[in-house]
Amino acid sequence: MIIDKKGKLFGKINIIDFLILAVIILAAVVVGARFLKPASGDTDTIQMQFYIEEVDNWVAEKVQVGDALYDGTYELNLGTVTNVETGEPRTWGLTQDGQYVLAPREGYCSLTVTGQMQGKKTETGAEIDGNRYGVGHSMVLYAGDAKMYLRVHDISVVE
Repeated sequence: MIIDKKGKLFGKINIIDFLILAVIILAAVVVGARFLKPASGDTDTIQMQFYIEEVDNWVAEKVQVGDALYDGTYELNLGTVTNVETGEPRTWGLTQDGQYVLAPREGYCSLTVTGQMQGKKTETGAEIDGNRYGVGHSMVLYAGDAKMYLRVHDISVVE
């Protein structure tokens, strides 16, 4: 008999204790499969461009080629800065006649940060360490000492 008169499985373990142990083991397997999935060897070198329409000049000056890129939204090390470009700030103002126009703003610039990282190019953008990115994706990006709230501007595979 598998369960004896005292409710013990094989005369050794209580059936309730066995069920609890089985649930714990099953939960551990599910969590392990989710978080400890083996690293795939078929990654691409991804180039991503990040764009911010307006940032203080002193913040933009902190971003340098070779700086580490860190996604503050997903808390993930991304890769390395490979290029930094500044431009005119994209600040819009409203005129007295109700028209929106680009308004120059002293002490600010637009900023494009290009970086390389390992990931997988997908049909809908890129996947890096299990996190998905697409053009227009808003995020918090750290580059060196700078922290910026910006968007993904372009995603490509480095050949």
